[in-house]
Amino acid sequence: MKSSTPIPILTRGQRGAVLPLAMLILVVLSGVLLGLSLLTGREPLIASNHVMLVQAQALAEAGLERALWALSTPESPDGIPWSARATAPYDGTQFIGVATEFGAMLGGFRLTVTGEGARQRELTAVGLVPGDVGPLGRARQDISATLIRLRFPAPPAGLAVRGNLTIGDGVTVDARADGSCGDRAGTWSSGVTTVGAGAQIQGRNGDAAIPNEPADIHQYQAVGAFDDLAFSAAELQALKAVARVRGTYYQGAVTFDASRRIPDGVIFVDTFSGQPITDATAIADLASVRIDDGAAGPGGSFRGWIIVNGSLSVAGEVTLQGLTYVADRLSQTGGARLVGAAMAGHVRSTAPSLVDARPAGHAALEWSCEAGRTGGGRIPQRWMVKPGSYREGAA
Repeated sequence: MKSSTPIPILTRGQRGAVLPLAMLILVVLSGVLLGLSLLTGREPLIASNHVMLVQAQALAEAGLERALWALSTPESPDGIPWSARATAPYDGTQFIGVATEFGAMLGGFRLTVTGEGARQRELTAVGLVPGDVGPLGRARQDISATLIRLRFPAPPAGLAVRGNLTIGDGVTVDARADGSCGDRAGTWSSGVTTVGAGAQIQGRNGDAAIPNEPADIHQYQAVGAFDDLAFSAAELQALKAVARVRGTYYQGAVTFDASRRIPDGVIFVDTFSGQPITDATAIADLASVRIDDGAAGPGGSFRGWIIVNGSLSVAGEVTLQGLTYVADRLSQTGGARLVGAAMAGHVRSTAPSLVDARPAGHAALEWSCEAGRTGGGRIPQRWMVKPGSYREGAA
């Protein structure tokens, strides 16, 4: 029998083989723990930077509010006069610091307000934390915006028409009561004004006992006088933007009645296409608006401005308190009552605007500068950010 050679045992002599694996795992875990510790150490710095950015944003917004206040109070020593460019601290040269009630400095802002006039300015507000000059890593946030103030056209009469005007039989138009914006005629037209039998048109300059005098009815006036008062294309765009933000922007053919009431504020009814009116605008593109019974809800009174890029027919038992401004023809019939001011631009229509309303116990149209200017208290008189112009980040 042959002797057999013993088979070697493979595991013999491998004691401690797990040690290198354990060391490798410890090295990997050490690296992970070191990374976590470094990340944890950075979190307070990241959080601090985030807080500083938020503070800088808040300070920039505080600067925006300061500029709006300054423009809205030009008579204040710290206000911005409308007749000239803004000076320090609104020209970007001065750092305005902001501190807590205990005197701890939070940071501040720089303001740059450019432009002149009482209607539109451009603003840049820069929020800085912890200050204008300071350690590396200070936070900065920029805000830019266009600031506007809505303009009341202040027509020369309770109703101003860029074309011909017809006043129905027995209709009353009264502009005698309010002289706060100067004396106004009852009606004004660039064409002829036809007055029906028994109609009474009275202005503030006329004889209170005798209606329908030349001082009450201004006709054959210069077209340019109307155009000078009318809203510019830029102003109409601003009014459109305001209406869009407030959900009161409409297009084309619109009827307001008991099933679709007209909300207070700035109402803008645009052309069918949504494009501004020009000399090339087709008649079919002009808006067509009708206001019927029940349109104003309980009380039957609307307060605000109605801007129509087309024609408007007011036929319901409704009171429109504010400014009624139509680019084309205005028709007022039934028991409709206008308090404030009305303007009709006749961009296309050659038919006369018509006032043939007889509201019970009232004039069809009563001039009121305050109602027209403020829309019965619903139109902001302060400066505001033009919708769509607010931007964050360096310009």
